[in-house]
Amino acid sequence: MRPHPAALALLLTMPALAQSPAVPEGVTPTLLAQLRAGGLVLYFRHFETQGADAPQVTLRDCTTQRTLSEQGRENAREVGRLLRELRVPLGTVLSGEYCRNRDSAALLAGRVSPTPALNNPFFRSGTEADRQRVMARLRALLSTPPRAGTNTVIVTHEQNLRLLTGWMLAEGEAAVLKPAADGRFSVLARVTREGFRLGR
Repeated sequence: MRPHPAALALLLTMPALAQSPAVPEGVTPTLLAQLRAGGLVLYFRHFETQGADAPQVTLRDCTTQRTLSEQGRENAREVGRLLRELRVPLGTVLSGEYCRNRDSAALLAGRVSPTPALNNPFFRSGTEADRQRVMARLRALLSTPPRAGTNTVIVTHEQNLRLLTGWMLAEGEAAVLKPAADGRFSVLARVTREGFRLGR
């Protein structure tokens, strides 16, 4: 998806982002070697969903939220299996607190630490200050180095990353990010479930 002109202007002035305009897709041998070595972040949008969020969402009540469909659950499990087959070491696993984010991460990795730092209650409305807070929280997480020899997994809404990159991840799609200590990051690739399959 090409960035909207306004989003492109944001990209050109955003100090947190360090990436080329073209983002490779899929798992190449070079990317697989990097993933196996660790030090990267796999940022997933939650997997396929059903239903809709209620006007007032209660984070601890999944009945007020859009939730994973059965297909989404199966796809999350499959991507987890594919990462194990590819021998990609996973370390810290973080998610937003919405049920679809927590469940996606748990099904994919077998564990998850939900954090409010990955929530985005402002994606339907909100001020520029709200959006800046969302971006600042994400930059803080991206500047935290993964544990030695592992990759950090983040599962949350696509809007958080879109504020920094200008493009949208599909449900279940991952962006592979190389973080830096100053909060900047490079986008190495975008990978779908099929992309992980072809990487084997």
